[in-house]
Amino acid sequence: MKVQLKILVAVSCCVLLTDCSQSGGGVPVHHYGEQSKTAKSLGIHTIQDGETLWGISQAYRVELRDLLDLNHLNPPYNIRTGTRIRIPSPHIYTVKTGDTLYRVSRIFDTTTTELARLNHIGRPYVLSKGQVLRLSGLHRSVVSPKSSIEVVQKGVVAPVQSVQSEVLASKEQKNSVTPPKKVTSLSHVISDPSPSRSGSGFLSPVSGKVVSNFGPKKDGLHNDGINIKAARGTAVRVAENGTVVYAGNEIAGYGNLVLVRHSGGYVTAYAHLDKTLAKKGEIVKRGQTIATVGLSGNVDSPQLHFEIRKGKKAINPSALINL
Repeated sequence: MKVQLKILVAVSCCVLLTDCSQSGGGVPVHHYGEQSKTAKSLGIHTIQDGETLWGISQAYRVELRDLLDLNHLNPPYNIRTGTRIRIPSPHIYTVKTGDTLYRVSRIFDTTTTELARLNHIGRPYVLSKGQVLRLSGLHRSVVSPKSSIEVVQKGVVAPVQSVQSEVLASKEQKNSVTPPKKVTSLSHVISDPSPSRSGSGFLSPVSGKVVSNFGPKKDGLHNDGINIKAARGTAVRVAENGTVVYAGNEIAGYGNLVLVRHSGGYVTAYAHLDKTLAKKGEIVKRGQTIATVGLSGNVDSPQLHFEIRKGKKAINPSALINL
């Protein structure tokens, strides 16, 4: 994978509906304009057992905030199975002088891969002034590019039978943690600080050849991490002590994904996994196996996509680990 990893962690916005258990597997992808199996008309979705508002927003490629606003949904977001909701319609963007696919993707908080796919743009991904780009949903422009990984340090807790957490409106950052079965509060999972780092530095999650380095690529795309080639089933070790804040496959293109938050404002990401062995909210120790290498998502050979971030800044993992 030669593109930035667009990972929006929904630790406080994975809103569980009616039944508090999650359904297995990833959310099926529906593109706006194609009628989903549960829709009676275009732009309408009927809630099914186990679905979440976050999952639905990802399936239709729209912002969760826009989905909530369009349907006038307010906390505690306790929509029940069978409820029909409206899906936001996509927007367009007209290319201006100096625009690149990467720049536009950052403005609208999406990925270059998604923009290219939606608009049938092939290599070398050149845009023309006046060209109209279809976007994946309603987006809000930002002054400066947003982080590919955004993790909220504090969570908002609501009763288990209604919603596990609420939308954090500030900066529209969204996180989600599935609580253990006998827990009625998520505060200890989300709000508690991550365990102290080991002091030994970040560990390479796997051993192998780097097949895609950090930084810009010849085709105008960008990699916010590195991709390491390894045999399928190879153990993926967590780079440092931390807390698992996401473990799932709802982000199209990246397959099975694990995000770990570390003290000091660091977050590490592990994508294209085969099996995920760590659970959301789990405290993990440096070197612990949290997954196995796979080829899930938008890759055609077994490899691990690995990122290290501090706050909103992506850091070249090769500068911090020994490969």
